[in-house]
Amino acid sequence: MENIVLYSHELNFDRVVDIVETFLPDAKVEVKDGGQQKQLIATVKGGFFSRSKVLRINYRERATPGYTLDKVNCPLSQNLAGMVNFIKSIPSQKPDVSSKLVYAVSAANCEMPFIGDPDINEDFVVVLKKIVIELNCFIFSPPNKLFNNSDGQQFIDKNLNLILDVHGKCEVDDLEVSVNAKYAEPPAETVVDEQWARKNQSDDLVRSMGIKVNDHLPVIPSVAETQLRPIDEVIERIYALLIVAVRGEGLEIDQINRVIEDKGISSFSPKELWVLNQPYLEDNDRAYAAWRYESLTTLMWAASLIEALPFPSQICDVQHVVGTLFRPSREQIYQVAQLRSTSEILDELDKTYRLHWATVDARIKGEDVIGVESGVVYERHYALNWLTNFMGQEWDDVETPT
Repeated sequence: MENIVLYSHELNFDRVVDIVETFLPDAKVEVKDGGQQKQLIATVKGGFFSRSKVLRINYRERATPGYTLDKVNCPLSQNLAGMVNFIKSIPSQKPDVSSKLVYAVSAANCEMPFIGDPDINEDFVVVLKKIVIELNCFIFSPPNKLFNNSDGQQFIDKNLNLILDVHGKCEVDDLEVSVNAKYAEPPAETVVDEQWARKNQSDDLVRSMGIKVNDHLPVIPSVAETQLRPIDEVIERIYALLIVAVRGEGLEIDQINRVIEDKGISSFSPKELWVLNQPYLEDNDRAYAAWRYESLTTLMWAASLIEALPFPSQICDVQHVVGTLFRPSREQIYQVAQLRSTSEILDELDKTYRLHWATVDARIKGEDVIGVESGVVYERHYALNWLTNFMGQEWDDVETPT
């Protein structure tokens, strides 16, 4: 008997049944519907000298479907929360992919153990591939004849490629994660005029620049619902990002340590500490660190340390950013830093969120968004989600769903 587990954001067990009946036309298919828990048993009768082959798909849903794990209120959501912690404990070769896997797990609304008896044969593999493509599943599997690129437990994407195994091995460069707007959109009766006005303002701006707009993207939280990080915490994060960014640019460790001591910088995240403690950075780690100039610029704008945040059509002026922080003392920075209004910050977040969707949509389709630098948009979205306490996540765990 072979067993793997499928996870999907979509709740569409009827489609699973349709696929099994279509691709196993000779099977006897039985369905047991227990509401949030269901089971499908497909039996392909054996011949005179062969035993029958059975495919079982057990299915269960979250008590409260969504795209986050803010409500851990059922056995499945508890399982998903444990899986998130498991992923975070793995030292991944590609941290950005692992972060997206965390979001995919958090957005999973159903679990489907896929069990082949005596094994998952070629006919069952056809069914498996169709289900994971149509329901945009990821798979959790032990090593077996189908998934043998690792000797341990592993996560597999819808194209049957290795996302992550217990050793941190990763064989994909990206992971597409999509959520249904109905799970992201707050109930209409709870949305205030301010939120619609902000969304419409952003949509009009993006559309005026010839950039694709998704009318179905939900509103973001209102001013009343938003609690910004305190200014002291923002300044600490600004200094930490400065050090990480100059490390990515190639500044020597001795020079970095002098700056850290001179400015009294200590609030590094675990991932940032890892970057700073490496004697040599690989190209992807160096790029990760250098891109933090854009998150840094965003938070400097939010703290009124720079006057304007230009449209994200090109990377920031690094010399200006570094000079603005290096020249004054830490005390002088504290004297002039002041958080912009929540409304102004949410305006920027709303616009950035919708631009980020456009760049992700274009990347999936192999296209470009003219006049927008996707890396800048991502870093701004990341920084603004942290600043506005999106899902209460700390810096290393910030998600940027689009």
